[in-house]
Amino acid sequence: MGVKLKITDSLQNLNPETKRIPRLKQITCFENETVSVQLVAENCGLSLYCCKIEVKSKLPARIRRTEYVAGGFTVRKGHDDYILGENVHCFADLLMPLDTNNFCLKGGRNIFRITLGEGEKLPVGEHTVSVSVYDIDGKRQGNSTSFTIRVIGQNLPESDLFVTNWMHYDSICNYYKTEAFSPRFWELAEAYITAAVRHGINAVYVPLFTPPLDTYVGGERLTVQLVDVFFENGIYSFGFEKLAKFIEMAKRCGVKYYELSHLFTQWGAMCCPKIIVRENGADTKKFGWHTASDGEEYTLFLQRFLPELGNFLKKQGVYEVSFLHISDEPNESCLEIYGKHKRLVSGLLPDLKHIDALSDVSFAQRGFVDIPVASTSSADRFADLNREYWVYYCTSQHTCNLSNRMMSMPHARNRILGFQLYLNGVKGFLHWGYNFYNSYLSYRQINPFVVTDADGSFQSGDSFIVYPADDGVYDSTRFEVFYEAIQDYRALMLLEKYIGREQTVAMLKDEGMSGFMEYPHGSEWLLSMRERINTRIEQEMQR
Repeated sequence: MGVKLKITDSLQNLNPETKRIPRLKQITCFENETVSVQLVAENCGLSLYCCKIEVKSKLPARIRRTEYVAGGFTVRKGHDDYILGENVHCFADLLMPLDTNNFCLKGGRNIFRITLGEGEKLPVGEHTVSVSVYDIDGKRQGNSTSFTIRVIGQNLPESDLFVTNWMHYDSICNYYKTEAFSPRFWELAEAYITAAVRHGINAVYVPLFTPPLDTYVGGERLTVQLVDVFFENGIYSFGFEKLAKFIEMAKRCGVKYYELSHLFTQWGAMCCPKIIVRENGADTKKFGWHTASDGEEYTLFLQRFLPELGNFLKKQGVYEVSFLHISDEPNESCLEIYGKHKRLVSGLLPDLKHIDALSDVSFAQRGFVDIPVASTSSADRFADLNREYWVYYCTSQHTCNLSNRMMSMPHARNRILGFQLYLNGVKGFLHWGYNFYNSYLSYRQINPFVVTDADGSFQSGDSFIVYPADDGVYDSTRFEVFYEAIQDYRALMLLEKYIGREQTVAMLKDEGMSGFMEYPHGSEWLLSMRERINTRIEQEMQR
């Protein structure tokens, strides 16, 4: 009987099936780094209410309880072997706030995440962090446990990556039952963006018009349109007040880049996004699935709109850090019309960079996109072009050991991304699902606490990485690990300042890393590699 405490590292997948849990004894980090560990409290039959967790340390610490969520569709046919198992359907993923002075210790395994730093500068030197659990009478239950953290007297550099996870604003409106651009909406949107920035995401998806993403043909998602459009006497005019407010909010959150929503529909650019126009005193859905993307009216609209948008972005001081989209994942059958759209848009905004997610390399070969965003499974074909490209992953990257953040995958498979981005010289990463609380193709809204697989269509964990809280978001363990990957990238940037990129890359290649498919598996190697990077930096600092 009693409570058994153990500190383990942040990469352990502590699902009910997990048997072996290694103990973490020590770790190193830099002054401006965020460090997470996991506390496992095995309650062997006690009824403990109104418990208290005590963390003794000079370092700022936050404790959250890790809750289990159910996975429905977890592995896709043809998956590789680098998963937790085909029959694992319960995952320790949801991080909930914890009143450290008044909580119930459940029977069996309790999991907590202790986060140190989070924006506060850590004091240089070696520090012991000890943890104990007390009952309502102040009696310690079970053992105390501790680990040592040594803070190195150096700061990680700011990341030079472009990192975006698409924000789905209709999901915010639907889940919280609030209108787009109401006071409540602005509060929630700011909380969601702030959480993203805190985890290394520095770009925000900007819904100029309702994004034409993940919507079945002929269907539509809730209108979320920042730009007001008016049509009078045959002339279009625009109101940018909401867009200005959005950019002001994003700057306040720490956003660095602005990713303008797609100007044409997904998977082919054949139709227009839904655009509401005020005409003759009434709002009308003037553009959408019912209008061809290369139609005369939409062409005239873009010819009027895009130059005004460019001038507005310049006045806001964000033109140089903005990127536009034409269509998401176009295929070979639409090369001609995509190229036509590219020429039109580039002629109207000649120096605004254009990015799009692509699997077909021919779009990049023909110069139809400034910066292609390749799936990690096709990245080698884009690397052969010897030009800048970025990468993304999604539901399809479940084979060949590709990094991903599905619930069914080991956390080390999520975190390896930071090393891979650096190794391959990739300066951008995109993911489509920050908070997609819809079913596949948005036939209906879902409750992300209950449905984690977009109604059985995407592997659990693909469509969102944060959960909705009353006034913002609850983080996930996968999101914490993703940020650790970004910090690993920054550590490699720091090492490069001392020994150069060639030697830094060689250090990774010597470990068997190559491209996006070859790398050592497991948390033990990854954590050890990061410690070796830290040690090498320290050695170079002392020279």
